[in-house]
Amino acid sequence: MLSEDRPVLQAGQAKVLVLPPDRSCASVARSTVSVLMGELGLPDGLIDDAVVAVSELATNALLYGDGTDAELWVWLRTRHAPSLVLTVFDTGPGPLPHAVHGDLLDVHGKGLAIVAALAETCGARLSRSRLRLVPARGKAVWCAFPLPEGYAVSVPVLTPARVTRWMVLELCRRGLFASHAGDIGGRSVLLVDELRVEITRTELSWRNTNGTKGCHPLPDLQDALEAITKSLTTPEPP
Repeated sequence: MLSEDRPVLQAGQAKVLVLPPDRSCASVARSTVSVLMGELGLPDGLIDDAVVAVSELATNALLYGDGTDAELWVWLRTRHAPSLVLTVFDTGPGPLPHAVHGDLLDVHGKGLAIVAALAETCGARLSRSRLRLVPARGKAVWCAFPLPEGYAVSVPVLTPARVTRWMVLELCRRGLFASHAGDIGGRSVLLVDELRVEITRTELSWRNTNGTKGCHPLPDLQDALEAITKSLTTPEPP
């Protein structure tokens, strides 16, 4: 979607990779995040905190997943204030982690309190794999770290037509049927299962199946992609 001479990571882009289903899982996650944040010119203290947090996420995916490869996703968020989002996806069984007394707990009750203490925000949601040949449903556990005041996130030139083409490809890769329904008054309309997504030059918006509205700024494509995927994803049957 972005040119070869782009910065290390732009808004709308994600760094994604498979994490090995063995004890090197956390090490691979740590080194990937450390190198990427260093290339982004972020301060050492922030890198240290993020590395510890992603190590916890990867370790929990290894311990409580289903023995298959987990995935690491990293992107920049622009909404409200710039932040770096770290996500580890796995297809392990059981309910989503949930917050109890401010701590994020995994399905076995082991607190991911370290992540909650280090990150500005954290959570978990239903999602779908990005890198598997056969799309799989699972859970994405994430955390976000605020970027330093004044840090300039690189934002590529995005148009409704360009974003629509990208969204169709990414949603279909995740096992969701998506199509470009047409263009109306400078807006592109994307249909994905029962959702109608309108894409303008500033935002993506839609009405979820439960009646709530979804809306994200155009540069936050990864967050929009995840929100749409979550809305259309149910847990795997036991």
